[in-house]
Amino acid sequence: MVDAVLHWLETLNPQLVQFVNFLLLILEGIGIPFVPYEGSMLALGLLIKNGQTTLWESILIGTIGNTIGNLIGYYIGPRGLRMISQKTQKRLGLLQIQSLLKRYGPWMAVISRWFGPLRTLFILYARTSGLAVLPYIACSFIGALTWTAVWQVGMWLGGLAFIEIWHRFQTYGIAALVVVGVPVFLILRRRRIRREALQDAQPTPELDGPVRE
Repeated sequence: MVDAVLHWLETLNPQLVQFVNFLLLILEGIGIPFVPYEGSMLALGLLIKNGQTTLWESILIGTIGNTIGNLIGYYIGPRGLRMISQKTQKRLGLLQIQSLLKRYGPWMAVISRWFGPLRTLFILYARTSGLAVLPYIACSFIGALTWTAVWQVGMWLGGLAFIEIWHRFQTYGIAALVVVGVPVFLILRRRRIRREALQDAQPTPELDGPVRE
């Protein structure tokens, strides 16, 4: 069954596969989860191996598509966030994403690119956090280029084995982020609550001299 599917992928039109992969990576770049880009990139890997298309062409087209998706996500992100109340965002800890973007800037677009589920949140909050569009797109392009290159080279050299390795990496990476991130989040939250409590406890300074009517 697997051999038959792989053989069928090798018979596809290279230009058509490039176009489909371009569209799928636009959707993935917006931050939409579960986009089935693995199939198109696997097909490109097989076509590259057979000499029907080139590696650099596949990486460049995929990078451009993914960057366009990032730009679309940048502009529609605030609209999506309006559907989630500030109270809910605060309770779920989503505002910490906004704090990270304000602190580290557009480079978070490069870092978050490698962690699919978290990346969607960074795309949604990018514009709301005050990131300028040009630095955001520049860093998104870097992230998309490195990510697409790794995926496409992996599909070219490893095929299905690369997909299995990648999903293990994502699982372990996200687990590590949770193990490290949750305690850090709780510590920072406790400090913020204490700081706010101290500020509320400070007496309001009285105005010197008589108040003129």
